[in-house]
Amino acid sequence: MVEVAGSAWSLQHQGGASALAITSSEGECYTLQPWTYAAHLAALRSCVTVSLQGATLDHAGFAEAVLAGSDVPVARQQELAAIALWWASGADEPAVNPAEAGWLDLDGTAARLQPWSEGERGQALAECLIDSDEDGAWFDAVGYLDRMTRATVQELAPPQAIDTLHAAATRRLFDATVALNVVAEEDRALLAAGPVARETALRTLRACRALGWTPSQVWAAPAVEIERLLQLMAVVERPEPAPRASASRKPRLADHPDAFVIQIEDDPS
Repeated sequence: MVEVAGSAWSLQHQGGASALAITSSEGECYTLQPWTYAAHLAALRSCVTVSLQGATLDHAGFAEAVLAGSDVPVARQQELAAIALWWASGADEPAVNPAEAGWLDLDGTAARLQPWSEGERGQALAECLIDSDEDGAWFDAVGYLDRMTRATVQELAPPQAIDTLHAAATRRLFDATVALNVVAEEDRALLAAGPVARETALRTLRACRALGWTPSQVWAAPAVEIERLLQLMAVVERPEPAPRASASRKPRLADHPDAFVIQIEDDPS
């Protein structure tokens, strides 16, 4: 039972890709159809605006898109917008953010995930930066997210189209895709402008070259071990001292290349 705008509503959901039944305290009954990956992307395309300040979601427009396929009358749609947004976000299904590639449970479906490559990222970026007008290029953020997700999903078991995944599975998949492919905020803060960031970058790149590791592997290693490594490298890379020059003296006859030296010693007998 939830309360929305002063009215109590009962929610009944069987999980997975089943519909959501909502009933008012007066006995009004409505049904929200399963919200799929394809429907989610389509709604985002019309409700997300991207600017230099970031992405903005038109919540009212998105809720209207969710309710468009239901039997909720127009007079009730504004009141039920919060329930529609909750439904499209996956209801109460827990989010899962894997830090590594592998299999992800999508509530009835399993997805094998692999971070996308730099080549795939570059291709997606080229396809989603669109010259629109004299104000510059327009970035298709929703298309970029879609390309990233499809490149990350290597396999679905049992086999099915990504477009048919239900809302909870879609949210988990998006969360996992971003976790695998986008630099985390704490990493961005670590590499923010300033002398500390430069020192961190230099240390990280030196360790990467020495170990053949990625930056994430270096950052996950014990700090004391990385410090030992860098100190050892500093010892090896330190230039050896130049040989000391002998004291200057006047050349002697024995120093001449054609000289024949006869050494006379006392007879010990």
